[in-house]
Amino acid sequence: MSKPKILVVDDDKSICKLLASVLEMESYAHRVASSGEEARRLMASEPFDVLISDIYLGDDSGLNLLSKMKETNPLAEVVIMTAHGSVETAVKAVHNGAFDYISKPFAVDEMLGILKRIEEKFQIVDSSTIGPELANEMPNTKIIGASPRMVEIYTKLARVAAIDSPVLILGESGSGKELVAREIHINSHRAAADFVAINCGALAETLLESELFGHEKGAFTGANNSRMGLVESAVGGTLFLDEISETSLGFQVKLLRVIQEHEIRRLGSNDTKKVDIRIVAATNRNLREMVRGNQFREDLFHRLNVFTIALPPLRERATDIPLLASYYLKLFNERYRKDTRLTVDAMEAIKRHSWPGNVRELRNLMERTITFNDTGVIAASELEFGEMDGAEPVVVAVTPEGSSTSLDDMEKEHIIRVLRQTGGNKKKAAEILGIERRTLYNKAKRLGIDFTSV
Repeated sequence: MSKPKILVVDDDKSICKLLASVLEMESYAHRVASSGEEARRLMASEPFDVLISDIYLGDDSGLNLLSKMKETNPLAEVVIMTAHGSVETAVKAVHNGAFDYISKPFAVDEMLGILKRIEEKFQIVDSSTIGPELANEMPNTKIIGASPRMVEIYTKLARVAAIDSPVLILGESGSGKELVAREIHINSHRAAADFVAINCGALAETLLESELFGHEKGAFTGANNSRMGLVESAVGGTLFLDEISETSLGFQVKLLRVIQEHEIRRLGSNDTKKVDIRIVAATNRNLREMVRGNQFREDLFHRLNVFTIALPPLRERATDIPLLASYYLKLFNERYRKDTRLTVDAMEAIKRHSWPGNVRELRNLMERTITFNDTGVIAASELEFGEMDGAEPVVVAVTPEGSSTSLDDMEKEHIIRVLRQTGGNKKKAAEILGIERRTLYNKAKRLGIDFTSV
């Protein structure tokens, strides 16, 4: 790339004169404006790669011009100058998308150093980085992937969306089960009605029953008024039951009645109500094994298992990782008003990671890294995978139907790893895992995890 073209804006003519002389000596094409109005006219009439602007102008502000420059050329870089240096001003400038911030009076070498870094960034971007453009060709959906496994998911999703039968979605934590459930709803004839989701593992059984079925006044202590449950709220639409495996056998009987008879009875009522809903359930456990162990009702399993969508873990569709990374670059660049890209080395590091937390872990990594990056180019050294960085990929044996699965073992190892990473802090571990603390206790009990020995 040739040297960037620079627009200098300052109502102090001595600063304009100084910078014009420096830029001319360094062979930078440049224009100078002494007001915000003049700067805007120049931006509208010719392209610029870099804006150097004072933050306080008589008729405008450098932050306003920063926004205008980014609007005109999203790839442009901006340097903000001020004689009133402060942390607040610097944070505000960088938060609004400035490349750097410099206090007056400044040394010429300091300004040239900033311009040198901007040139280096432009050269890196031109030659060897990955940005949001990879995801631009994808359909407007939050389910990202073009691997053969994902194409199969899209095909099955389109077919089951057209009918009203229950759907069971299987997959590890963080693999996108709720996203698939929402897409089923959006692509069904029920799309105009509500999609209602509930995490079955986050509530005690009595609360879960009240949440789902509602209650009448006086049904229990504190029930001062009648209340509609989530099943009634979902009438005409879709009810998504996440972590269905965490429900008790007693509750499963009541849920079976909803599926079979399409009716509910509120707590404290003798009357039943007909409900027109479509049920989609999800779990990260092997329900067949739970049925064999008398932990899940066989009749409910068969009712839910009319159509099954099994989501592959991210490590089994590694070719989708660049697409997902690009999608999150686009998402978080827009959210935080940035123009951040990944170096080839950073992308290779992302592809090598085993992703025990699946797509959720990748999303969190991208958001965290983009938030703290201030150069516009993410290097491999900036990627903080935490304790799991560099872990060997988890190998899952594909077992014939009816044999044991290693899914529970994998989940147990992942939870223990996160607990160790947080120093045994169960609240923090639950946040990282994306579950309620109560669910963490339930999972620990089921998987045989002893908190005191972690």
